[in-house]
Parts: sequence; C-alpha cells; structure tokens
Amino acid sequence: MNRQCFNSLPILLAVLLTIGGTSIVAQENRPKSEAEIRTLIAKSRSKDLKTSDEARDALSKIDVKSLSALTSILKKGKACERIAVAQWFIENEPNNKNLVPAMTEVATGGSLLSLFNLEEEMMCRRAAAMMLAFSPDGIRELTRLLKEGDLFERQSAIFAFDGLTETSNYPEGSVPAMKDAIPAIAKAAESKDRTMSCMSDEVLGQIARGANAELSALAKHYLVP
Repeated sequence: MNRQCFNSLPILLAVLLTIGGTSIVAQENRPKSEAEIRTLIAKSRSKDLKTSDEARDALSKIDVKSLSALTSILKKGKACERIAVAQWFIENEPNNKNLVPAMTEVATGGSLLSLFNLEEEMMCRRAAAMMLAFSPDGIRELTRLLKEGDLFERQSAIFAFDGLTETSNYPEGSVPAMKDAIPAIAKAAESKDRTMSCMSDEVLGQIARGANAELSALAKHYLVP
C-alpha cells in the first residue's frame, strides 16, 4: 500500500478550527438570533486572538434554545457558516433531519459560493464531506458521491472515508452502510486520478486492519495482493 498519499485531514481540521470549531454544548441564558450567531462565527475567524477567543467562547455557550436560528443557518447560510453550525448539530442533535441534506448540498456546491472567498469555501465543501462521515445516512451520501460525483466530489468523499477509517470509530448503526461503501472504494482505487487511486487503496487497507471483523474481511477481499 502506498504511504505517499496526500492526507487532507490535518488541513480540513485546521479549516474547522478557523470557522469556529468549538464544541457548542454549554448553557446560556437567552437564545441567539441568526444575525448574532453569524457575527460570532465571523469574529471566531478573526486574526485578532482576543476577538476570536471571545467569539469562540460565546459560541461554546449556545444551547438548544437557539435551535431555530441554528437550523436556519444550517439550511440557508453561507458554506462555511453551515459547517460551523453543523458541528453543534453533530454534538447535540446528530439525528436532525436537516443535517445530512445540508452537508450534502455544501459538499456538492449546491449552496452559493462566494467568488471573493472561493478557496476557503472550496475547503469548506471538503469539510462538509467530513461531516457526512458522522452518520449512516451521511456515509451513504459519501458512497453516492464516490460513484456519481465529479472529481472534486469524489476526492472529498475519499478524504472523508480516510478520516473515518483511520480510527475505525464508525458511527452507531453504520456497518451496513460501510459494507455498501467498500465496493465503491475498491472501484475508486482503479481510478486514473492518482489521488483517488492512492487514497482509496489506503482506505481499504485501514478498513482491513480495523477492529470490525466483518468489514475487515470484506476489505481484504478487494485488496490486491
């Protein structure tokens, strides 16, 4: 297995940290409005450490009383704003019906991208794919992207699978979805695109070495000796 593959996970984690990547689980006395949350997300990305730290602290105190505003941003916000609030849902409402559709839309570029921050928002599209790895339904969407997406989307999907399979910490109930994903990952390993072929081979190896015996056996079946 080629260990020279480009690993996007550190970069994507850095992106998450710069868009307010804090665990939003603490309590606050009153709900925040959409405008207030958007302002905090923007400030959390400030180059001024005092400003960004204060904003992240405020974000960390948002609770379920702000659910309506958070949901609105998740569904209709800018790409990077949607990623920031998606972290709240993963921590607090991982089965929320809006989460997977919203992250799929961002990952596929369905939400409007800003021409002024195109590079950053493209990285947020990649981060959205990482978010899909947190649920069985999200894994199914990643598998679909791996089969049907354009090259950027396929690469985003395989990066997400790489992050997921490095630890074999699969979401509850996701083994059937992963069993469906493995043949698609094996097929992607045959891609002419070096990133796709290399990363897919690496992901298969990680699954094969993982703790889940059923998934390990299936991945080994597809690995080239």
